[in-house]
Amino acid sequence: MPISFDTTGFRQLDQNTWQHSSGDQAQLTYYGLVPDLPAGLDDLPKLRHDLALVHGETGCLIEAHVVQLGGTQALLRIIKMPLPNQPNGQVFVASFTIPKEASSAVLQLGAVERGMTGAREAVLAAEIGFESWAMQHPYAPELQGVLPFHAGDDPRHDARFPDHPLTRVRAWAHHVVRTARVDPGFASLPPFRAQPPKPPIEPGQRLITALPSLPVRDFVGLRVGEETTFWRVTDPKLHEMLGRGLMGRSPLAETRFRDMLMIDVETGDAMIPDRFTTDGQMTAHGTRLRQVTLQEADAELSDDDVMNAFKWAGRMAGAAAERGEFLSLEPIENDGEQAEPHVLLAVQQHEGQQVVIAQFAPAPTEGPLAGSTSRNAPATAESVEGIGVLAGLAVNEWRSHPLRMAITYRRPAG
Repeated sequence: MPISFDTTGFRQLDQNTWQHSSGDQAQLTYYGLVPDLPAGLDDLPKLRHDLALVHGETGCLIEAHVVQLGGTQALLRIIKMPLPNQPNGQVFVASFTIPKEASSAVLQLGAVERGMTGAREAVLAAEIGFESWAMQHPYAPELQGVLPFHAGDDPRHDARFPDHPLTRVRAWAHHVVRTARVDPGFASLPPFRAQPPKPPIEPGQRLITALPSLPVRDFVGLRVGEETTFWRVTDPKLHEMLGRGLMGRSPLAETRFRDMLMIDVETGDAMIPDRFTTDGQMTAHGTRLRQVTLQEADAELSDDDVMNAFKWAGRMAGAAAERGEFLSLEPIENDGEQAEPHVLLAVQQHEGQQVVIAQFAPAPTEGPLAGSTSRNAPATAESVEGIGVLAGLAVNEWRSHPLRMAITYRRPAG
């Protein structure tokens, strides 16, 4: 991997993940895509402003800096987000991104509030005064984010709260700046340069509707009419929107919908429509795909890539539950009423607690799920991903390639 860091006190969980004795988890990821940054590292004011808006949609950007990591420029971000599916508590993340022209490496540490949450904030708010607590965001004064930017996150308070997760990720970030190393080959790659926005389509281009498959690493299948074709993703926009309820939808039946995009199959230029309008106007995002054969895509995919795709499907089932929906993972050719084979993935309330559910039709006849029509478990981050893994086991029995599988949104009847 392009970045190496001091793992003292960490236990390695897999090739790219380490867990500290405190429970904090570090992850190192390489992306073979153009970095999804709104500005270059040489335009820090715009980078900070736009990232504050991005992170404000899910939490709050506490600070962002351009630092030297092993002699190479990197973006350091510290953010906070609410704990998912919890009434209280936050998770804090420090991340380093080294962006290059067509790839990036990201090293991050996540720390979760445990036990009695909010103690740091309660003590400091009482001392500072509630009238001075919430502040305008220094990078984007107009921002009204999910979580407030407040005085309690100032690093001057870290020494008083050494066990707080924000203190831990900040201290780790400072240590990484001093000790990390970057692979010379990666460091020498051409630098990232932010590109001006590209119009979604050129005048006169002919776009047709396409329904995407489960994304697997850099590849996606598209159902265009009666044909399924396969494409390489060349930028992160489709990954950012697919499966999250953000894209325009195509109805399959009264309660069944799929994400949709518009594509020029000759050039690969595509337009991803937003599901919702802005000020009454439909908006869309431009992207470009490059057609490949299924054999070409399959040759580049590893077992871990496939596993990660099904884990992603599980996480998307968790996101769908927040919208009152659940998912069906099924062959992309199933474009009408529900038909076998399929796996329903849901997160819902049962007897006072949230549970994850995977329902199989037909029931698998081999492997660890043989004879099971469903599996369920209490809802946790691990079990939400786990129902995606179970779906993958069923798909393997169907002998269907994951790029021929699609996510369908389901709404409860009535």
